[in-house]
Amino acid sequence: MSILTDDCDITDCNFWMEWGGNGDPYIILMETKPKFKKLAMRFALSGGNTNRHERVRKAIIELYRAMEEAGLNKHPKEK
Repeated sequence: MSILTDDCDITDCNFWMEWGGNGDPYIILMETKPKFKKLAMRFALSGGNTNRHERVRKAIIELYRAMEEAGLNKHPKEK
């Protein structure tokens, strides 16, 4: 299961996170209506753009953990 946007009267957009094989978390947005689009954002933990922003990095990791505990880090087709 993923999180469906609260703007579902406008669009169907799902949000979930994945831990990539490279050891980095990914935030994923997938819009299925009105048009199929998928956007993934990678946060490199071995350097990268969050390197000087430790609180942001910790928040991303904590968001992943919280979503995992709630069962929300799955592709929308996985219920």
